Amino acid sequence: MLCLLWMGSPGIPCSGPSDDPRGVRDPGTPQIANYWENYPSLVEEIKRVAASSGFKGEYFASDMLWRTPANPHESEPDGFTDVSVAKYYARAIIIHLGLNVTTGVAFVPPAESVIRGLCTVMAGTQPVDLPVVIESDAANIKYYGFTLSNGDRLFAVWTDGVAVEDDPGIPATLTFPDASAQKVIGIDVLHGFEQELIIEMVNGNLVIRNFLIKDYPIILRLIQ
Repeated sequence: MLCLLWMGSPGIPCSGPSDDPRGVRDPGTPQIANYWENYPSLVEEIKRVAASSGFKGEYFASDMLWRTPANPHESEPDGFTDVSVAKYYARAIIIHLGLNVTTGVAFVPPAESVIRGLCTVMAGTQPVDLPVVIESDAANIKYYGFTLSNGDRLFAVWTDGVAVEDDPGIPATLTFPDASAQKVIGIDVLHGFEQELIIEMVNGNLVIRNFLIKDYPIILRLIQ
């Protein structure tokens, strides 16, 4: 059985952070205040109520869509840019996977590359609690942990405000308590490249210094 979820109301495209004016709906299709920010808790509440009623099927998110002026619709916001579209798709896909919700998308061309990259990186993952301590001046940090069948773990992290065209990132120190890895690979699905990161073991904790947190998910693969 399937339980369908929407990032917007049925038939309405996805929202962005509430301080993004492009997310404002017209009077005929109003948007819930702070919908983006509250969405994960709304999903958890839906799942709680469904489980309490005996539901044991799969949760599926539909109608994930952000439009640009090149892909307009008369009743849907289309003021997003190619870059912000790709970033919001990347965030939303990770959020749903982190909530153990199957992800469905309404495709627009600017998102093709990031969707393809995430399909490759996230294949076979399962959400997992991955404790971390983040020291940074960055605000509104969101993150999710995942595990793979071979024991490797993935950690996706980003700042969850309004997506901008060119975010240089904000430095952070990530500490994973009682964790270790042979190496850590940073994966940038927006630009399509990977890089091995410098790691340290400090008192039994895995530490990554001077890591740049950006406004779209950077995925760390902790290789065992």
